[in-house]
Amino acid sequence: MSEPESRYYYSQRLKLHFAVWGDEGKPPLILIHGGRDHCRNWDRVALALNDRYTIYAPDLRGHGDSGWALGSMYSLPEFVLDVATLVAELGEDPLTIIGHSLGGAIALQYAGTFPDRVLKVVAIEGLGPPMIEHQPAHLRMRHWIDHMHEMERRQPRRYASVEDATHRMLEANPHLTAEMAHRLT
Repeated sequence: MSEPESRYYYSQRLKLHFAVWGDEGKPPLILIHGGRDHCRNWDRVALALNDRYTIYAPDLRGHGDSGWALGSMYSLPEFVLDVATLVAELGEDPLTIIGHSLGGAIALQYAGTFPDRVLKVVAIEGLGPPMIEHQPAHLRMRHWIDHMHEMERRQPRRYASVEDATHRMLEANPHLTAEMAHRLT
């Protein structure tokens, strides 16, 4: 498997990672992963398309090899800002964007905000869940604060070895090959 080149850029003084596949000079394609994922989830897609595109796949803030933003809400506007900063840094437009889940929502918001910079957009499961009921602002704020406190108390799972973590990844995702599970662990 051809390894992508790892690069970094800054958005709001936060060091963010992105991977690059293919030769520069081809039409640009940005692949945006979903929540709790990272850019290497796109390996198979990138390898299938890098003969036609220069592919850029960012690790969203707080994901993969990108930095964690203390005090950040990890909100859609912040993610869109980071993508806009990456596009400006690359100087590549118009471009095609493919996003999955959270990445699809980011792609749609970016395309709606900068339609002149986007040639095509593909959103896979990118609309998010519908709001079941409208809550008053003070209740939404209280639920958000409670959620943030819960997240702060979470302890990451620890595995005795990379092999144990890879085994757990394969159990949870039986469609992966052992190589892909190891790479994503």
